[in-house]
Amino acid sequence: MLNSKNFSNHCFALFLFAKNGLLTILSDRAMFFTDIVMGTLSPFVIQLLLWNALFSDTSHSINGFSFHDMMYYYAFALIFSRLNNGYNVMQSFSKHVKEGKLEVTLTKPFSYMTQMLFTFLGESVLYAMPLLAIFAIKLILSYENISGLVIVFMLFFLIVILSQLLCFFLSFAIALLSFWVIESNILLSFGILSSALLGGTLLPPSFWPTWLIPLMQFNPYRFTISAPAEFLSTHDLKVFQKFMLGSVFYILCLLFFIHIAWEKGMKAYHGAGG
Repeated sequence: MLNSKNFSNHCFALFLFAKNGLLTILSDRAMFFTDIVMGTLSPFVIQLLLWNALFSDTSHSINGFSFHDMMYYYAFALIFSRLNNGYNVMQSFSKHVKEGKLEVTLTKPFSYMTQMLFTFLGESVLYAMPLLAIFAIKLILSYENISGLVIVFMLFFLIVILSQLLCFFLSFAIALLSFWVIESNILLSFGILSSALLGGTLLPPSFWPTWLIPLMQFNPYRFTISAPAEFLSTHDLKVFQKFMLGSVFYILCLLFFIHIAWEKGMKAYHGAGG
């Protein structure tokens, strides 16, 4: 009974971290609105106009994408780029290191990474709503089999969770470099630029030059944005299989790196006097 009570208390405490993350986003509705409208809707309209002009010259698919597939791809990719955004993770950690505030969080019963993870998941809840809405509309318009709907929804939630975990661990791994980098803005710029260029929001990976396709297909950012978007828009099981293998592989590699970097970084942090 005691163990089950402790477990429930731990779960409730983790829920509070997620709740605080959600409340942080709710407290700044202007930022959320700007992200959705300026960061998602405006780029989508531009892509709609561009690809409508390109597809008007041909009735065939382009690189395996029909016009509707392409529009769904960009809708999903743009939302995933906002959902799987580790900027706050990198900014918060680098700030704690720079200001010597890690000790405050290290006294809590959960590891620093666990606290950050559940806060990150809480911050993502609102950004997942537009993704769920568009996915539900697509399914309602294309599926008649109820059992098929259930399976696809299960795959949807699996993809969102794995992509969130990968995004967090990738961002946290980059953030750990703050132990050794004097100017943390370099890390923030690197994370933003890498996600924008390698994530697939500019073009699906298959549209890049042949010599660049391997990089675009197998980099970790691919599995946080373009791979989920491509599967949700085309329902290609090969894409899903690659996503599962790639995301799990990178998560395991990042966990190993985080373990090593945290141990070495904490020694450097204490050696610098906190």
